Amino acid sequence: MYRAETACSVRYPQTPTLVIDLAQRSAALERPSEGTHVQALRDRLALTEIVLGPDDGADDDLLLVYRTVGAADLGAGAILFRRALDAGDIVHPPALRSLAQVLFDTLRTEEPNAPLMAHVAMALRAIVPGPLRDDPGAVRGGLANWQERRALAFMEQRLDQSFPVSDVADVCGLSVNHFSRAFRRSLGKPPHRWLLDRRIDRARELLQTTPLPLADIALACGFAEQSHFTRVFTRLVGMPPGAWRRASE
Repeated sequence: MYRAETACSVRYPQTPTLVIDLAQRSAALERPSEGTHVQALRDRLALTEIVLGPDDGADDDLLLVYRTVGAADLGAGAILFRRALDAGDIVHPPALRSLAQVLFDTLRTEEPNAPLMAHVAMALRAIVPGPLRDDPGAVRGGLANWQERRALAFMEQRLDQSFPVSDVADVCGLSVNHFSRAFRRSLGKPPHRWLLDRRIDRARELLQTTPLPLADIALACGFAEQSHFTRVFTRLVGMPPGAWRRASE
């Protein structure tokens, strides 16, 4: 019927990519090319693969990517529709087969109907289980595993920067409120507290392994002023950063 597997196990050098923006209800077809968005899916998302029956004149597979507006990269997941040489043993839900066939027929036209593809893709997304819904390792009500990895990586790479939580929510394809609730359920603390704790951990690493002055360490850990850094460090660690450095020598 259909199965989920990691994107890196799939080979699709000639696969057209249909990118659907769920928030804007728009669609854009990207032809195969070097550096295509397909590569961005590797090692990030599970890929739901649906094998369809053979159909003369339809030899192109279709990779459907669905995401939310504002995401820094491909955010939500993907569905790969693949033609089978022998589909005698394959049984599909009628609605899935019908909707998938509409997408293939539209792709074969000279000017694919983007609004139609968007509507069909959203209908498919509603009936096909994907990585966001079927994530056995995820905490119930929390972030999916790929969302947690992406959120933590996003913040880890920006420990020295100031950014709103909405930026992190965007890369996970969630609203700010939904993301904050799910993050706390998965990590046991809200996003701003996780980030603050990680910045202090980084500060301790720099205090112990480098001769950098406190002002530089404060900037490297996302604090605009040394005085703010000192207050936060003292509150969380129990002593000022200078005293902690001397004690750790």
